[in-house]
Amino acid sequence: MSRSSRVRSTNCFCRSIPHTLGKEWRSAATTHRTAVPSVDPTAAAALLRAGGAGVMTYGDPVSRTVAHGGTDSPAPVVSAERVRFTLPDPDHRWAGVRLEVDWVAPGARDYGFADGVWSLDFPRPAAWRIEYQLGLRGDDGEPTRTADPTNPRRVANPFGDKSEIRFPDYREPAWLPTPPRGTTRPVAIPDLLGTAVPVRLWSPLGLDDTTAAPLLVVHDGSDLADRGDILRWATAHAATDPVRVVLVDPAPGLRQDWYAATPDYADHLAGVLLPVVTAQVSCDRVVGLGASLGALALLYLHRRHPAALDALVLHSGSFFTWEFDSQESAWEPFDRICTEVARMAGPDGQRPVPVLMTCGTIEENLANNRAMAAALTAHGYPLHFVMNPDAHTVIGWRDTWFPALDDLLTGRA
Repeated sequence: MSRSSRVRSTNCFCRSIPHTLGKEWRSAATTHRTAVPSVDPTAAAALLRAGGAGVMTYGDPVSRTVAHGGTDSPAPVVSAERVRFTLPDPDHRWAGVRLEVDWVAPGARDYGFADGVWSLDFPRPAAWRIEYQLGLRGDDGEPTRTADPTNPRRVANPFGDKSEIRFPDYREPAWLPTPPRGTTRPVAIPDLLGTAVPVRLWSPLGLDDTTAAPLLVVHDGSDLADRGDILRWATAHAATDPVRVVLVDPAPGLRQDWYAATPDYADHLAGVLLPVVTAQVSCDRVVGLGASLGALALLYLHRRHPAALDALVLHSGSFFTWEFDSQESAWEPFDRICTEVARMAGPDGQRPVPVLMTCGTIEENLANNRAMAAALTAHGYPLHFVMNPDAHTVIGWRDTWFPALDDLLTGRA
């Protein structure tokens, strides 16, 4: 799209695309309109049924510690174009082995068996890295999901550890080794929802409460601090441009109730939580950051209370529609979310704010995120859309923060 349409699109996959992947893929990777070649987003959604109807995985928490599996089995062989997986099974213990993923897979995922070894030659998807499990099927036909015992690299996940493949062109963000430095204090929020909203406020060293700075309000804050290292990013950012971070958590068991476009929660944020925090520290702008349902909740907050936030960072938002996401229809909030998403995609004529929207090139939310980005742009929102070569993962979201989030906070976006 042109600059005159007030939307910018960045495809991170433009960085170091292997020449061996072929002209068609390189061309598709450099345009925001066709990020996943030869995969229709609507049809692709039907492929991603891991976790049961309506279950949206909230990312894959980051682990930079390589967990060795204690096996002498050969690890997956990774090249710029493909991965060869093997799993020794000399006693033929398993009746079947399958690569289990929750992203759009470009090829067959069932392993073949020969000479006591299960193997799969798997073409590289449009991503820098992938996370996966193995489905091991016994004679009773029941599959058991597990991390790949031949792969020493693991990523922690609330639904069980996943194995990770990093392709040769993947690079971690340069800020990641930054030690998190600053002060964190709890913020007492009046309990008007029946359950208190856990809130902590982080400030960089040397920034007193009376000095104005951007306030980054982060949904699933502790998760993104612990698993996504957002306070490492904030420490690196604050070395040149001060920022404060508000870590807002869902109460145990209430994430879905609060984040699924819920009026009471949005009203509580706008009318209680944000005023309490901004009364304690001076801020020159308030920016909301959320992922998955957390992103949906922030856009819903903005459309319901336009003055509450000055900018939005929306990672892989659960902007479900009846057109793109019918596979989620068994989930209880689905119809209500679709109704609210349709409303949020319509004109409001109130207060367009800058938006940084990111989504993985191989995740099922890509179609509905594109649709929401187009709708917001049509209504005058200055929107920067980043397609990151990853799936619905914390690592994927983390990898988009620099420079896009830095630029948004400093007004350079």
